[in-house]
Amino acid sequence: MNYNVLRWKLVQFLGLIIVVVVADQTLHILVGPEWLQNEAEATAILIPLIGEIYAVLLAFMIFVIWTQFTEVENCVLREANSLNELLRYTAFVADDHRGVIRKAISHYVRLVLEQEWIELGNGRKDRQTDEAFSKLVTAVVTAAPKDDHGHLLEALRTVSRNRDERVAKSMTRMPPTLSGLVQLIAVVLWLLIYIYSFHNRSTGPLCYSIAALVLYIANFVMTDTDNPLKGLWNVRPDSFSELPR
Repeated sequence: MNYNVLRWKLVQFLGLIIVVVVADQTLHILVGPEWLQNEAEATAILIPLIGEIYAVLLAFMIFVIWTQFTEVENCVLREANSLNELLRYTAFVADDHRGVIRKAISHYVRLVLEQEWIELGNGRKDRQTDEAFSKLVTAVVTAAPKDDHGHLLEALRTVSRNRDERVAKSMTRMPPTLSGLVQLIAVVLWLLIYIYSFHNRSTGPLCYSIAALVLYIANFVMTDTDNPLKGLWNVRPDSFSELPR
């Protein structure tokens, strides 16, 4: 968990609340409470309507994003396990080839941890890690052990398949249009609560502050978990770190 991100988000939210409270006081001074009271009935109808639409869309988005998040976790685990299996099969190759393969695996894992993880979190592939994996493939194919070559190549194909799946799923994000729609509805919902005429003047700031907090947290959870490798809560590369090197 990245606590720096959490602290920054809290500062952003507190700043937003301060601005909103000042704007609320200014609105009542400029417009007056009478105008807001005249629109209270229409606002009371729109708030639950927009709220239900937002709740359905948000639930759908979080379900899809969390499913994608757990799939990335499983992909990381599967690739690490297949690399570990490939390491075990190197026991059947000649000593000189075994050293080359193990060195190639170690170099590939190091680049995954130090470079590719960050690049995938930024939505980009890492060229050096791709080249390191190509060298690993070459090292395994040229090893050509007499007895267990078929098993070694099958383990390599499993590693390659799991790597492709991990990279593809790590770079998958929700469509910007859908994300923008959910955020737009959240803003509209909050504005309706903001302009709603509360009978008690002290109740208004409390209610729209609570609404802002809930909507802010919901949006943060949605956007943070959409990127499984970057943010407050993300997939950890522990399975790669535990591989023998």
